Parts: sequence; structure tokens; C-alpha cells
Amino acid sequence: MAAGKYDITIEQGATFTLPISYKDSNDAVINLSSGYSARMRIKESVGGTLLASTESGDSTGATITIALASSGNNITISMTADNTAALSFDHAVYDLELVSGSVVDRIIQGRIKLAKEVTV
Repeated sequence: MAAGKYDITIEQGATFTLPISYKDSNDAVINLSSGYSARMRIKESVGGTLLASTESGDSTGATITIALASSGNNITISMTADNTAALSFDHAVYDLELVSGSVVDRIIQGRIKLAKEVTV
């Protein structure tokens, strides 16, 4: 299945949370609580400079957190206020992948707009 397209706005300096309900072709929520992991990267452009990541070994460290669950909003992407405050781009791109064993599925991708913080 092709990745869905979803554009995101992140508010700089604010806690960011994006709940997602990932379902199968029968519209049933997929249980992701066991046997799955998720990874996400934000880059200036495809192949460009890395800006944020879930991976602790990346140059940015693990600045994005993804929680997986068995029901409801079974994927929750989040960033702390300190981590969004450190972002300084205008627009970027991202994708989110689910990993189960050796199978990797890109489930969502899109552009990110950073709404710059006024109150610092």
C-alpha cells in the first residue's frame, strides 16, 4: 500500500503531539503494541540535512518520540517543547515507517511547516 500524504504544522517552542489511527483495509485498527517499532526523520528536503529523528544514533539524537498501542490512536508522534524550540527551518519533509522484523512499511509522508515562536 502506498504511503498516505499528510502535511503537518509544528509550533516552535510548544509541545507537539500527533495522534494517528492506523487501520487495515477493513477499517479495523491494527494492534501495534507488540512486534512493531516505528521510525521517523525530518529533513530539509529528500536526501537533505537531517533536522529531527527518532534514532538516538543520528546527528540530532532522538528528538522525536513515537508510542505504539493496540487500539484507538495506535500511533502517537510527539516532541517536547525544548525540542521544537530548537527547530529553525521554515519548511521540511518527513516520513514515518513501521518496522516488523525485516518488513518496513512507509505509512505516511508529507511536508512540515514550522510556525515560528514569538514569545521566547
